[in-house]
Amino acid sequence: MPSDTLQPFQWPSEWTDPALLGLIAGSPINCLLLDTPESLGAVAAAARNTGVTVLDWKSLSATPLAEVKWNAPASQHVITGLVWPRIKLSPAGRSAAVEAGPTGAPWIDSNAWVAHLARVRGRGAPLWLSFEPDKDAPTPDTTAYNIAIADSAAAGARWIVSLDQQLRRGLAAGNGDAVQTWRNLLAMLAFFEQHRKWSAWEPWGALGILSAFAGEYEFLGQEVLNLAARRNLHYRVLDRSATPGRPLEQLRAVLCVDAAAPTPEWKAALTGFARSGGLLIVPRALAAQFPGATASPSPVAGYSVRTLGRGKVAAAARDWDDPYFLAQEVHSLVSRGHDPVRLFNASSLWEHYAESPDARSAVLQLVGFSNRPYPSVSIVPARPWRTASLYVPGDGKPAVLEPVKVDGKSYFAALEYGL
Repeated sequence: MPSDTLQPFQWPSEWTDPALLGLIAGSPINCLLLDTPESLGAVAAAARNTGVTVLDWKSLSATPLAEVKWNAPASQHVITGLVWPRIKLSPAGRSAAVEAGPTGAPWIDSNAWVAHLARVRGRGAPLWLSFEPDKDAPTPDTTAYNIAIADSAAAGARWIVSLDQQLRRGLAAGNGDAVQTWRNLLAMLAFFEQHRKWSAWEPWGALGILSAFAGEYEFLGQEVLNLAARRNLHYRVLDRSATPGRPLEQLRAVLCVDAAAPTPEWKAALTGFARSGGLLIVPRALAAQFPGATASPSPVAGYSVRTLGRGKVAAAARDWDDPYFLAQEVHSLVSRGHDPVRLFNASSLWEHYAESPDARSAVLQLVGFSNRPYPSVSIVPARPWRTASLYVPGDGKPAVLEPVKVDGKSYFAALEYGL
């Protein structure tokens, strides 16, 4: 079975009874990863007899995140060493001790940026993400497992389902609460399986982030992706090791993270992008590569802004060393007015915006990292939506959203749908 159709599950090594395969019967899980195949022979044989793919975990080309070679495309990426998606808590794990960034907003751990980068570097190859519940965090509940699934799936990846010890023991013993958590987990997997086409749509935003994302530019390039995502700054990953592909003119701005001189192909593409009206943001070392002409006021301190054709070049006056402030400055330079969508009352909601191959449809996936409901979210699209439907896991048919005009703009409110 092709790996892009497989939903993997890390089969617990203590589950030696083949009867436990009944837990995945009729579910989206169709692939078992075994840590100890030699002691689980009966399970493996019974699984294969039902059409389930069985793989030895040790035989997979799984790579820890810190060791991934982003310039080496593979037929499939299996990445380990990732974070459990959640709002970061203090080491004590108390809900009242939420860690926050410099802005005071909750600090959210997510693997979405890894998925976006791997999809580009892997040229669309299937992507599996491996992470387990944190030992210093509370035992995951249904919401925590749903967030783990959604954080991967909304970014076009699959989570290798891995259960905490308490849930593993509860399921093996037939505990009612454990069984209900498991059913909810399977229902969330089924929701994304029903909408699998979304994972092939291309993430889109106003900003292109160009880097090698490796070598001396590994930390800054990757952290900018991570921190831009935390800001809900929609972006498209641009691979400096590849030739320019989809026209840059569809973007509002391009951030050149690396101080290395671009190839002639990239320099021509970036120059043409600015001359046609785009905003080019470059490090101090590249200012001479894109000199521009007339100076103009900069909305952000520490940048020299000059015109280049119908567009502009914003060159940093100092070397970039802090990805947090770089992401913040870039967002201010680009401005939220160019986001494909804007959300209101959406604290702790992460946005994933993607367009269909024919650019006639788009999907906005909202992943909530809080245990509380989101009762008053409003959505403002940059381009008019002819129709809009709201899909909520477990709700069956989608709800049709009716636009509300406010100051000439169409708002789509999800007030009564409990996002």
